[in-house]
Formats: sequence, C-alpha cells, structure tokens
Amino acid sequence: MAIDDKYIDIDGAKIHYLISGDGEKDTVLLLHGKKFTADDWRNAGIVDYINNEGYKVVAVEVPGYGKSEMLDIPYEEFIKKFADDLNLDKFHIVGPSFSGEISIKFALKYQDMLKSLVIIDSINVDKYKERLKEIKVKTLVVWGKKDDVAPYEFAMMLKENIPDAKIYTFEELGHTCYLKEPKVFSKELIDFLSGK
Repeated sequence: MAIDDKYIDIDGAKIHYLISGDGEKDTVLLLHGKKFTADDWRNAGIVDYINNEGYKVVAVEVPGYGKSEMLDIPYEEFIKKFADDLNLDKFHIVGPSFSGEISIKFALKYQDMLKSLVIIDSINVDKYKERLKEIKVKTLVVWGKKDDVAPYEFAMMLKENIPDAKIYTFEELGHTCYLKEPKVFSKELIDFLSGK
C-alpha cells in the first residue's frame, strides 16, 4: 500500500508526517525516538506490516525533529492538535524512547482520545510512577532487557502500575529493540491491537 509524505500547518509550523492505509479497523499513530524519524518506521517495514492488517498508519515527526519545524508548545499538546486537525478519532499511540514519555503524558491528559497505549523503552518513567494508575486504557509495554538508556525496571514499573498493561520483553536486545526485530515487534503489536 502506498505511503504518502504529507505536511500540515500547526500554529504556523510546518509538520511532516507519513500516512498509509484507509483504516477499516483503527488508526495507529507512530511517534519516534530522539535520533529517529518517521522514515525509520517505513524503512523497517513496520508501516507495511500494520497496514496489511487493515489499520491506517500515521507516523508523525514531532516539532523540531526530522522535517518538522519547531513549535513552542508541550509535545502532548502538539499531539492533541495534530490528532484534532487530522480528525483522528480514538487512535492507538505508539511511543518509543523519548516519545514514550510524551505518550505517557498524553495518556494522563487525554486518554479519552486513545484506544490503546504502546510504550517502548521509555525514558523518565519514574517521574510518573505515582500517576500511572490513572491510565485506564489498555497498554502494551515493549522493552529490550539489555536497554542501557531506559532501565528494565521502568518496564516493570509500567506493568505493575498501569491497571490494564501487558509486557513483551526482547531478552537479548537493547534500546532500539523494535527496529532490530521489526517482524517480531509488528506481530506483537498487531496481536495486541486486535485483542489477542
């Protein structure tokens, strides 16, 4: 299925995103890590894997990253504006690394917009430990056990504190586990999205 490069203007900033599929099922919003862009999801084949299961995929580059211009608002507010502008109604959000933290903040504020939350190797989880129980959407936690950026104890913190959370661990991988094993990651993600 074709993956289209598109731009949208948000508060005067040009924002780049990829979009693919018609979303007969749901929409999956992919964020990215600090050293990555939307293209990494495309290049790893993950966009295609999710598409082929009938989901619409939107991979956005947050302000100041990739081809997106700077915008001086909190990232979780940016996600809200972006989702509203694209009329994304009840979507799944996938956040690796620094966007894992963005996704947690978004879920704490706007979880009524979410169908589910997928957190991969997120930084700074400990900052939100006391509030994680407020997240009531179903959650998938994906972690590389050998992560030397975001320790595995963060994965356990999420699993133990978010009421409806399950965990998938890549025993032999580190911080970018989902890109190292895109087929395995995509299968786990799709099983989770489809309620298996």
